[in-house]
Amino acid sequence: MSKRTILLYGRTNAGKTALIGELAEYVYRTLGKKTRLATADRGGTLTVQPYIDLGIIDPIEIKDSDPWIFLNQVCRGRIRNSEGKWIDDPSKGQIGLYAFESLRSFAEALMASMASKAAQNVNIGGGSNINFTIQADSETLKISGANMAHYGVAQNRITEEVWASQKLEAPYILWTSSVSKDEDTTAAGKILGPDVIGKALTAEVPRWFNNTFRVDVIPAQMGQKEKHILYMGNHVDVGAGNAAGLGNTRLPMDAPPLEKNQIEPASIVKALELIEGGNQKAIEAIRKRLGTKL
Repeated sequence: MSKRTILLYGRTNAGKTALIGELAEYVYRTLGKKTRLATADRGGTLTVQPYIDLGIIDPIEIKDSDPWIFLNQVCRGRIRNSEGKWIDDPSKGQIGLYAFESLRSFAEALMASMASKAAQNVNIGGGSNINFTIQADSETLKISGANMAHYGVAQNRITEEVWASQKLEAPYILWTSSVSKDEDTTAAGKILGPDVIGKALTAEVPRWFNNTFRVDVIPAQMGQKEKHILYMGNHVDVGAGNAAGLGNTRLPMDAPPLEKNQIEPASIVKALELIEGGNQKAIEAIRKRLGTKL
């Protein structure tokens, strides 16, 4: 099967990690292959712990690793051995899904690393370092921060690593991200898109992937359970002040329009099945048009 690259973005508790678990189960059931989950999210992997316990998902957590090296290695499918050394994965042929959590978390880790280096007077990106020392209560504390040049460095690094990850030999490559609400530079109003760091990549990231989905949660209220919704393609979110949510399905011209652009309860597997159904209908339409010529 052809490779599919997926971006899944949404706010905290929307269900991004849970949907990784759903897709991991689908990949294991249909292909007999496991999922490699590389995560920089500090919230951990409890949402998909049952899949980890069953050996369906193999997590690699950043913990105290250097974020530059960690990101570079996991995006090339490498793993750490029992001694902590990065090696080529001997079981890479058994991986059906590479999942990365998340664009924002990796970018934050890179920014924190650059701020720490600024405190050591290491200049990155050409901007002025931000660092100062606090002395009080018989203690000394060195404070550092990021300058504007750091944002460009982190954004460029994330871009290169995402593209590298998409070269991995697996049927599915998936990245998650938090959500950013930003001004639309081409039309009036707001847009909802993936949050990396800063605003420069919000409208750019979706075009890197075959499919971009946004997932959201409606909190529990008046005795009703919370609802998780997955949006396919571009959409308008009334609850977010009529902001335009970014997304794409990449359906061919001969595919009929999707009956709806949202799935409730959220299901990434259902979304992919609907898109594949549209692709098959496009093939049928083209074959019918060409008749005996095909």
